[in-house]
Amino acid sequence: MKNAIFATIILAAICTAGAVAQDEHQDRHDQQAMSHRVRKTTVRGYVRRDGDNYVVEDDRDKTRYRVQNMEGIREHEGHHVQISARLHEDDRSLEVNKVKRLRDDEHRDH
Repeated sequence: MKNAIFATIILAAICTAGAVAQDEHQDRHDQQAMSHRVRKTTVRGYVRRDGDNYVVEDDRDKTRYRVQNMEGIREHEGHHVQISARLHEDDRSLEVNKVKRLRDDEHRDH
């Protein structure tokens, strides 16, 4: 009888320790996700090739954003476009959702 009670107490302690460790892991994961800030944005600019990557050069401030998913952007190399994307602020890269080719007269270079 004493062995059964002792085993139950040990099992409860092990389960509690496992739950606490899992909560700490989730907290670290949440903090890490917050450090990778992502926001929706729209960028107007030209698609350029930069080595093996494609970048979009913003019309406003000439900032270059590396494009993560290049499949939909390849056909627009050298074109003036408007891109709806998710901006990953940690590495200034774009995850492109939609690309619209603009006419050259829509270029707003101040």
